[in-house]
Amino acid sequence: MKMRISKFIFLMALLFTATACSLTPDYQRPEVSTPAWKEGVSSENTAIAADWWEEFGSSELNALMQQALAQNNDLQASLQRIEQARAGLQIAGASLLPSASATASYMNGPQQAFNITDRRNKGVPEFTGDAGISYELDLFGANRASTDAARETLLSTQYAHDALELIIMGDVAQTYFNVLNLKERHRIAQENLQSTEDLLKAVKARFQAGARTALDIAQQETMLSNAKAEVAALEQQLALAQNALAVLVGEPPQSFSVSGSALDHVSIPAMAAVQPSDLLERRPDIQSMEARLMAANADIGAARAAFFPSVNIGTNLLLAANPSASALSLASSIVAPIFQGGRLEGNVNRVTARQKELAENYQQTVLVAFREAEDALTKVKTTKKREDALRQAERKAREAYDLAKQQYSLSVVDFQRVLESQRLMLESKDRHARARFETLSARIDLFKAMGGGWNRK
Repeated sequence: MKMRISKFIFLMALLFTATACSLTPDYQRPEVSTPAWKEGVSSENTAIAADWWEEFGSSELNALMQQALAQNNDLQASLQRIEQARAGLQIAGASLLPSASATASYMNGPQQAFNITDRRNKGVPEFTGDAGISYELDLFGANRASTDAARETLLSTQYAHDALELIIMGDVAQTYFNVLNLKERHRIAQENLQSTEDLLKAVKARFQAGARTALDIAQQETMLSNAKAEVAALEQQLALAQNALAVLVGEPPQSFSVSGSALDHVSIPAMAAVQPSDLLERRPDIQSMEARLMAANADIGAARAAFFPSVNIGTNLLLAANPSASALSLASSIVAPIFQGGRLEGNVNRVTARQKELAENYQQTVLVAFREAEDALTKVKTTKKREDALRQAERKAREAYDLAKQQYSLSVVDFQRVLESQRLMLESKDRHARARFETLSARIDLFKAMGGGWNRK
């Protein structure tokens, strides 16, 4: 019996290492055209750091980013999806290995029974143990294809997590800068409200002196109401933005606050861009979609292999308290599909159509990535021009306000002219503040569109 066991173990090892044929079609990445960017960025790729947000020079943003990466609930849920996919790979990979099982039983008391080996009535052993080993020969690569599909699904899930992480990082940076921008604009709106109130007082004084009409007062009161409404609207936007940022970093909005108050000390990073052909390897969402496509390609191989027979071999070793009752048996089975009512053909058609669908989705993902990159490059260029123009407008409005104050001190103009100049200056400051936020937001969009500092692990 020892020789039979040795022969079986040798046979199992030989079959286990045998190479099965594969019915999985060769994978080919869908062709995608990669023309140069319209904005004509440098032909050399710019290295993007994994912690790209630190280039803005804000310590509070750095702390919020680390908190979001550690506590964001969507990211934590995404990590559990990775664990689910990893478990799926473990389950699929088990089909490539032999399986073993064992049972044991104990019988006590006199019984009329038969010998285990020759079925002659010679007494029942008090203890028996049964151990079996079986292995399915993957002759047509069905199990290997299923394992490959599970492996690509795991990669797709990991890349999807990385893509979500990049989105969260961008959202944290943009929401934080939006909070600072709204704080600054709220402060400007309050100054504008004070200026409008002062102007209304001046108009009422001149009305009592007979130099103004009731229409002037009504117009100024309308402007005052609009200024109050603007303050209230900005207060609402600021509260909502802070609440959104709290959720992004995994904190209750009730206990969350931002200490920063303006964008003055935030640096604007240099443009970071890679070429379109390299973007295919630098965007985790593109890699995730391609991994799903490769998984679907492997599913075709598994569906094709279902048309062919499956072969199982195994052994069963029965041990008993009585050595003469022990036995070793070898067994093998072949299961071949004969008539399935079109189920196998339908499954091949289904997975093939799924693979073609994902090929189209892959190309669409690439096109969307190119569009996001082009949009970001355009916004980086135009928002900077707009900010420069509005900075100049704010400077001129300030000069006009200073000139009006000087002329008022010389009795050349009245106080109403001074207040109007102040209101125009504050409005120019508000437009410039919004433009600076848009400039920073465009740089964040560019980092995201270029894949941040992500590299395939």
